[in-house]
Amino acid sequence: MSATAPDHTIVILGAGYAGVPMAHHLLKRTPTSIAHVRVILVAPNDALFWNAASPRGFLPVDSAKSSANPKGTPGFGDDRLFYDLAPGFAKYNNESGAKRFEQLLGRATSLDPDRPTVDVTLLAGDGDGAVKKTIQYDTILIATGSDMADGMPFKIVPHGGTAETKAALASYRAQVEKASHIVVAGGGMTGVEVAGELGSVFGSKVVGGPAPAAPKSQQKEIVLVINEPLPLGAYSAKDSVRRTAANRLTALGVRIVNNSKVTASAARGGKTLLTLVGRDGQASTLETDVYIPAVGSTVNTQFLPERLLDTSSEGRRRVRTRTTLQAEGYDNIFVIGDAANLMAPSIKNVTEQLEVLAPNMQAYLSNWAATRGEGNTTHNGRVTASASAAAPLKEYSVNDTIVFAVSTGPAGGTGQMGSWKLLSYLIWLFKARFMGTENAQEYANGNRTFRNTKW
Repeated sequence: MSATAPDHTIVILGAGYAGVPMAHHLLKRTPTSIAHVRVILVAPNDALFWNAASPRGFLPVDSAKSSANPKGTPGFGDDRLFYDLAPGFAKYNNESGAKRFEQLLGRATSLDPDRPTVDVTLLAGDGDGAVKKTIQYDTILIATGSDMADGMPFKIVPHGGTAETKAALASYRAQVEKASHIVVAGGGMTGVEVAGELGSVFGSKVVGGPAPAAPKSQQKEIVLVINEPLPLGAYSAKDSVRRTAANRLTALGVRIVNNSKVTASAARGGKTLLTLVGRDGQASTLETDVYIPAVGSTVNTQFLPERLLDTSSEGRRRVRTRTTLQAEGYDNIFVIGDAANLMAPSIKNVTEQLEVLAPNMQAYLSNWAATRGEGNTTHNGRVTASASAAAPLKEYSVNDTIVFAVSTGPAGGTGQMGSWKLLSYLIWLFKARFMGTENAQEYANGNRTFRNTKW
């Protein structure tokens, strides 16, 4: 290491599809001649949750069934959904005596960008209440993502971490295995994929369906409740794509209740009684053994000061973010993914933002080191005098081209790219078979992203 390079503490909030690769990138790619980077990763999960595959995680796991047969593919257990982070990061602390990486298991509870510090509440308490820690940072990356409504384990569960999320999934698997009637609520990608997974294993066959029927003794009644005529309306999808999704689910034996939403649920004698309200205002009830809500999410920005947030109806309290992926008014606050107000939350957008964020943080660190050398000062994280040869930062170009792929079980699905409807075979080939889990370990180890295989 260079003896003259300054120390630089970077705090990364969030250990998901953005936070994990950026932590690795900063530790691997930052020249030691520029800065001695120390990364503190703050997140409740000590394993990367491959939540893109979480719909399959609600199914009971049957290791005796062959994954070569799409109909016989079992659900995904914890080994296909959670990938320990510690082994991939251990190498950064083994290279020298310096501790370059640390993870704090907890969530940010407040941030003061002018001090600049972030307060973290740790998951592990001492028996007398929550343990809180204040961290001083030079630079911070907000990659906190979102929580699902109702605390559903499609993401790391609120107020919990890896263990609690695993336990929630295990509870649903046990319920699904015993159930004869299951209701899924939500016409978005998650709801469609959960219903498709259930239908592919437990559904009854309709002639021409994408998979054979389950044995009569294993069949379950599966209902998908959507508040629209056809699913996937939130993605501005073509009508033909939406009809294909509905037809594939119906062919798996899934019954779709459209133009209705679940407004209340109540436990009753070991079952759940749901109240449904149609668009015409008429209410009805539906009793089920298992209720799986897949509707709504809340962006994790509650800890941020109001002045950083976009409070408009479109902004939904996400961070006001410049195209350089820096917060408005603060050069030392970077933002990516669900927390940024540049684009709607999606894996596609996170992947594109990573390709801008990685070089931008390197350019920023180079500029920071140069200004330190010239004795320049900063105010609110913004350099007040420019280095003589400041490296420019890239601009994130908002790409609103519609791109999504929805699996309806392991045999295929539907999707859209621009104005093109995607063939089911393509969904099977690139998504439905493994839900991306074939690359998850390499992602957790910092060797790749969804797009970049040499990260």
